[in-house]
Amino acid sequence: MAVGTGPTRVSTAQRVVSLWYFVAVVGSLGVFAPLPLIHAALRLRRASLWPYILAYSAVSCLMFYALARAGDADNTEIAFGFLWFFGTILYVTVACVHLALLRKRILYPPPTAWVESGMHCGLFSIDIAGFGQVGRSSEVFVQVRRMLFGVLANAFEASGIAWDACLKRDTGDGMIVVVPPHFPKFRLVYPLVSRLTAELTRYNVVTEPGLRIRVRVAIHAGEIALDEYGVTGRPKVLLARLLDSRVLRDALAEAPDDAPVVALVSDRFHEDVQDQGGPGLDTMSYRQVLVHEKETEVRAWLHVPDPVLRELR
Repeated sequence: MAVGTGPTRVSTAQRVVSLWYFVAVVGSLGVFAPLPLIHAALRLRRASLWPYILAYSAVSCLMFYALARAGDADNTEIAFGFLWFFGTILYVTVACVHLALLRKRILYPPPTAWVESGMHCGLFSIDIAGFGQVGRSSEVFVQVRRMLFGVLANAFEASGIAWDACLKRDTGDGMIVVVPPHFPKFRLVYPLVSRLTAELTRYNVVTEPGLRIRVRVAIHAGEIALDEYGVTGRPKVLLARLLDSRVLRDALAEAPDDAPVVALVSDRFHEDVQDQGGPGLDTMSYRQVLVHEKETEVRAWLHVPDPVLRELR
């Protein structure tokens, strides 16, 4: 299921310009209604809209014919006049409602739109350590999840990655986040991991022991697929292997108690993104490890962020 997927931000200029849909329909009394529908069909690449375009064109011709027959004063022409008047009101209303839905889909495409296009996306996965430990009630589960997801959303936003623009999949004790390709991927390691560490450190300092949160994080990138069950594809499988790896679990167990985050970055991500450099990137704090999980044996890069509260400032 998708979590917290909202509309992407668009400029005021885009919203204003797109109002030509309604100007064309209302200003022409429905005669030009097929034109914005054609535009929407081309923008959305939806062949299913073309039968609607033909239907709107037919109705436009019918309304134009009714108007032409309403020129005389006998009973037949008066009937055509009523047909044109009330038919036009209904036609323009239906067309505007239909176009409003299409305009919204163009201005605010769902997060799956760029996934379905096969673009290269950033992948971020997180899991709460010890989430199912004995003695935790369902109420505690709810509190911990709500807090983590809130902290995660804040960390993404503070890192320059729009949380609402991402595709999110709830995993029960964590989340997989697919980041649109137009956000720089280096932000997943910096400042995101640092911001997440600082936010969780601050939370753990003031909360009771039973509600403290420590997490494992895996970061990768690739072209994923989307089916009716969610995100899939080889990159997503590798992401899962990294997150569940013994290397990462051991790193969290061996980390100081006040270290709330351990992160594992795929070798491909490290080579393609981190090695290219970027503002604040510190590759020296990552060490190479070997991940051997199930049928997967790959190199990766382990990082245990320093829990420093000053990073919040």
